[in-house]
Amino acid sequence: MSAKEVDSLLSVGWSGGRTPKACIFGLGLIGGSWAGALYKRGWHVSAVEQDPESLQQALNCGWIQEGWTELPVEIDVDLVIAALPLHQMNDSLDCMMGYLKSGCIVTDVGSIKTEISLKSPGFAQRGIYFIGGHPMAGSERSGFTAAESELFRGYPYVLTPDEDCPSQVVDKLKVLLEGLGAKVIMRNAAKHDREVAMISHIPHMLAVALTLAARDVSDQGLSALELAGRSFRDLTRIADSSSAMWREILVKNGPAILEGLKYWQKRIDELEEFVRNGNREGIGGAFNQACLVRESLFKNDLVEN
Repeated sequence: MSAKEVDSLLSVGWSGGRTPKACIFGLGLIGGSWAGALYKRGWHVSAVEQDPESLQQALNCGWIQEGWTELPVEIDVDLVIAALPLHQMNDSLDCMMGYLKSGCIVTDVGSIKTEISLKSPGFAQRGIYFIGGHPMAGSERSGFTAAESELFRGYPYVLTPDEDCPSQVVDKLKVLLEGLGAKVIMRNAAKHDREVAMISHIPHMLAVALTLAARDVSDQGLSALELAGRSFRDLTRIADSSSAMWREILVKNGPAILEGLKYWQKRIDELEEFVRNGNREGIGGAFNQACLVRESLFKNDLVEN
C-alpha cells in the first residue's frame, strides 16, 4: 500500500493536511500524560472528563485546548485515547463509536487486551481503526496531578492491533509513540495478557502480600516495619496503588495470573528447599542467574536509549 493510499484511509491530520487533533477520554495519570505529550509536540488536544476539577487543571496548564464533562455532538479528531478505568472501558468504547468520524485511530491504555480487542470489528465497520495499547509506565500515584508529559519516555509501550488492521495504519501510531520516546512492542492480545500477568500484575500482588506479611510478624507491639529500609520500601512501593483499579485487573486477568503464579511458586519452593537444606551453592546459583537476567534487561535499556 502506497503512502497516498494510506493517507486516503486516515483522517487528514495524519498526512499533514491540518494540525493533528486528539481527544482523550479520561484525564488521570495516563490520559493526562498523553495530553501533555501530544500538546508539547504540536497537537491540538481536547478531552472528555467527568471530573470538572481535572478538566480545569488540564485547561489551566494548557495541555488541552477544549474539554467536556459529557460527550459533545461530534468529535472530529485524528486520534482518540481511551484512558478510562477497566470497568468503564467497554461501555465507553461502544458509546463513542457514533461520535467519531471515519479515518480516526482509536487506542486504549488498559492493562488487559483480550476482551477489549473484540471492539475492533465494530470500529472497522465505521471506517475507524482500533489499536489496543498498554503503556508499561506509570506510578503508584493517580489523577491528573500525577501526570507527566514525558511519562512514556524510555519505557515499553505495547500495541495489540487486530490482524485485519492495515500495518501501515499501525505504523502511524507506532511512529507517534516512538516520537514520544516509548519503545514500541507488538503483541497479540492473548500473549500480552499472559506476559503482563507476570511482569506487572503478579508483582503488585507480591508487594501487597509482603507488606501484609511484614505486619503479621509483629510481636507484642513491636513492629517489623520499624526496621524497613530501602529494599523493603522499594519492593513494596507499588502496594500503594489504587485498590479500585487493581481489584478489576486481578479479577479480569485471573486465568493468566493464576498460570503465572505457578512459575513463581515453583521458584519460591526451590529457594525454600535450598534454605531448608543449607544449600549455599543452590542459593548462590539462583542469585547469580537472577543477576544475569537483570543485567540483560538493563543492557537492552542502554542500547535502545
